[in-house]
Amino acid sequence: MNNETAIRITGIMLRGLYGFLGVLVMLSVSAGCSFSSESPLWLGQKLMLDLRYYCADGTDEKQCKTPVTELPPVLIEVIKQGKIGGVILFAENLQDTAQVVKLNYQLQSIVKEAGLPPLFVAIDQEGGRVARLPDAVATRFVGNMAIGATYPEHGTRFSAEVNAGIAKSIRLLGFNVNFAPTVDVNVNADNPVINVRSYGESAELVAEMGAVAVSALQKNGVMSALKHFPGHGDTHVDSHTGLPKVEHDAATIESVDLLPFNYAIEQPDYPAMIMTAHIQYPELDDTTFTTKDGEQKVLPATLSHNILTGLLRNKMGYSGLIVTDALDMAGIAQYVDHRDAVVKTFNAGADIALMPFAIRNPQGVKQFWQLYEQWIQARATGELNATELDASLQRILAAKQTYALDEFIKQPLSKRLADATSQLPMPDNQQLERELAEASLTKVFDKGVLPLKGKHFALVMPDEARCDALSTALEQHGKGITTTCLSLNRIAAQPDVRPLLEADALIIGDITPLHSLVEMGGMDDLANWKARPDKAAIDKWVKGLVEQARSRQVPVVMVALRTPYMLSEYRELADAGVATFGYNVTVNSTAKGEVAVGAVFTALAAGLLGHIPMPGQSPVTIE
Repeated sequence: MNNETAIRITGIMLRGLYGFLGVLVMLSVSAGCSFSSESPLWLGQKLMLDLRYYCADGTDEKQCKTPVTELPPVLIEVIKQGKIGGVILFAENLQDTAQVVKLNYQLQSIVKEAGLPPLFVAIDQEGGRVARLPDAVATRFVGNMAIGATYPEHGTRFSAEVNAGIAKSIRLLGFNVNFAPTVDVNVNADNPVINVRSYGESAELVAEMGAVAVSALQKNGVMSALKHFPGHGDTHVDSHTGLPKVEHDAATIESVDLLPFNYAIEQPDYPAMIMTAHIQYPELDDTTFTTKDGEQKVLPATLSHNILTGLLRNKMGYSGLIVTDALDMAGIAQYVDHRDAVVKTFNAGADIALMPFAIRNPQGVKQFWQLYEQWIQARATGELNATELDASLQRILAAKQTYALDEFIKQPLSKRLADATSQLPMPDNQQLERELAEASLTKVFDKGVLPLKGKHFALVMPDEARCDALSTALEQHGKGITTTCLSLNRIAAQPDVRPLLEADALIIGDITPLHSLVEMGGMDDLANWKARPDKAAIDKWVKGLVEQARSRQVPVVMVALRTPYMLSEYRELADAGVATFGYNVTVNSTAKGEVAVGAVFTALAAGLLGHIPMPGQSPVTIE
């Protein structure tokens, strides 16, 4: 027997063992507790709630913006009485290291005291533009496409080390599930939601990087949730706002979309969870359903038995947990009501319904219990398959046992606080972030202007924080260098651009698609942000500025701070094009005022001045 065969057999044996453990755990938990028929274990364990906001004063759910940073009694009772199996936390819940540890400790203590299985405590800490923890708590890193750009020179090193670093950080805080990595193959340049969250356009590269990321997370005690099955890489609609459709033929689906998932499932350390996508795949399932508005739509993967059970479970042989993407996203919520969304996804084969209903006020608590009763009745009437529900519960309990989710509160809170506050943010992770930013820096084209010459540079950046970050980095890297910078948020006021055209070079940073107010770092004047033109108007203004600079022989460097595809529009207009694949900064308060810093901008400044090479290679084609 060769090593590969032995590893595969071991993996199969382990999967069988997990199933057996599930039966034992279920029996032991049930034996130790008395669960009422109104609140069954099978239902609560299959729900993962979002606790982002709660307004005890009854503020309308759409206006409620009071973050939950410590559990109020009413939510404690929901978790206990509902026998809830998991929660997901967002940036609004997470303030600083001590607060996060206390909140997660409180969550696990609640269920232990109630005699319930430990909670899945989940977070979206992908790295790059999707990271929920403050930078002062855990290093964000640059993101997956940046990691993809390092592959030719570094192989899977950064995928392994970055995800190990993320896992160590969030494990210290009490998280045990990370909804990562994203293994969507980004073959659509206009993809609004994935783009730099993908490792690239090569299914093989994505598969290799993704499997290494899964292993790194799980070897460090964090369950990985591979996403978004069966693939979100070729979409031009964001499933947060609509229902995308992928029209790939069977061969393309097999060789592109499914390849990273198949590859990960075949590994000995296969992903503990796989997250579904709210996407229509007619080639995989063209079944239609009637929406709540009476329309006929093709079933999205999240609600498709053919895709979740027929394909993922039966054909691909996945034996871990299937978790839905958030059920309150428009890709589901605008077509199916709360009750039916959960029933349909459970019947499709999902183990866990993520964010099935947002509890925001006392009225929301009442609505949740009404829904809860309806889901119980769906089983009683046979609308939900009792055998499949029980098998799903076994998988959930087995996973909780395997990953020892109760470990966090086996140590006193004081010990957990001391460990986290003394180690976070990890210096090794901060150093790794700098190394990744430098290793991924990619020179897409250069007409002989790099490294930049001169002492005075004009910058046009998406906002004030990025102005500050790049200006500071350039001035620190080069003796005597001065800069002037204009935020694109100010162009509606028709600023005087003559100072920009009198510099030794003009550096323009682009974030496509546009970033949000939250991502700006808070240095921009709110009035300027509100007056910010749309992306088309910004692009028109930038191209006009580039033409003026060229007419005056001022070298122009375009920097793609997010999606690199936009550089194709500037091959003829600009003198150089550089991709960083990330744009994150941290705004710190100092005695001299607010200062923005970011590993990406430190690396970019060094690269533009020739102090370091630009060794990255874009993992997507830039025409």
